[in-house]
Amino acid sequence: MAPGLCGTGHAAVSDHLFWGQIVQGDVYDDPAYQSPLHIFQLELETDATVDFIEFLTPAGYWDIIPADEFTGSQEIETYHWTYDSIHVWEYWGYFVDPEVIGEFYGDGEYTIILHYANGFQEETTVWYGVPGTSQAIAAPTQKPNITWPPYDGQVASPVAFTWDPVTDPRVGDIFLGVLDSNGRYVISDFYDADAIGSDPCGLPEGRYDTELSFENFYPVTNPDGIPFDLLKVTTLLHPFEVVYGTVYRFWSPIISRHFYTVNEAEKDLLIDRYAYAWTFEGPVFHAWTTQDLPNLRPVHRFWSPLASSHFYTISEAEKDYVIATYPAFVWTYEGVAFYAYPEGSQPDDASPVFRFWNASGGTHFYTISQEEVEIVLTRYPHIYVFEGVAYYAYE
Repeated sequence: MAPGLCGTGHAAVSDHLFWGQIVQGDVYDDPAYQSPLHIFQLELETDATVDFIEFLTPAGYWDIIPADEFTGSQEIETYHWTYDSIHVWEYWGYFVDPEVIGEFYGDGEYTIILHYANGFQEETTVWYGVPGTSQAIAAPTQKPNITWPPYDGQVASPVAFTWDPVTDPRVGDIFLGVLDSNGRYVISDFYDADAIGSDPCGLPEGRYDTELSFENFYPVTNPDGIPFDLLKVTTLLHPFEVVYGTVYRFWSPIISRHFYTVNEAEKDLLIDRYAYAWTFEGPVFHAWTTQDLPNLRPVHRFWSPLASSHFYTISEAEKDYVIATYPAFVWTYEGVAFYAYPEGSQPDDASPVFRFWNASGGTHFYTISQEEVEIVLTRYPHIYVFEGVAYYAYE
């Protein structure tokens, strides 16, 4: 073997290879499928000195991960990409025949050879098995099943994921990953094996792919001091679409004001820290956090320090008038609250959000509920002036 890049021999490999992962498992592309694809994955993180990577499997199979951003054949794909100063090398094998994994990859010692740009090379090994034993990692056999969101369905943000309970004793933990349309993880969480759901997560409108994996997982450190994650998994791939967000309403009994927000962090802050001042009234309608759909327009938000009140308008003319007419201590422009449809551009199935004006309090009230509209009109006509449709959204 050639001397190490830094002239320190075999041990110097840990200066250039920082982390690795080996995965074998079954992947179901659809909950209706009974036969999975059988996968092998090798992932490594290195510094920039590495030019390409070879590896040798316990079954005697040899292959490489080149420096190309992507290579692909019918069954094998490789990827090479960077984040910060870290180079990531991925090797994926997808096989219909379950015997291929054992025939070409298998359990036991893997040898990884780093080829450097200056022509030197170094190698390291990792035992793919139960640490401290000669035993293979037990493969989970339970197929995951996501119960929410619906497979290829449409939902509102925030999204809380639920799944059938784990019954397989081989499963040590659960991985939930959600990828956006660009293939980037927006959720990457681990749960104990007895978990059956996630916390709600705010997601912008768009299509997503969920990965739910039941894992038998061992973190190890190889003889050269390099951390590796060793896994056997069963994984379900589960697409869905977020079509809009949720607008929440709060009421302050202290100042007799309502507040509306689509922002999950803002909602959580009021609930966690200011529950004494703001009573959470829950979801009131659905609007959008992005302007991706045709005819959507921004709903602008103002804050009045004098009236201790917020004002929302979809009218650009009204927004411009308030900014031009009133100083910031009367109405401070806070930007876009969310997106909705102006009257005349709404879809057929959208519903009007109505606006009322309270002259004595200097506040507005907004509701999509026809029942609330009737209550205000019949019980409080001396307090609230009906101003008509503010914009269109969904119940």
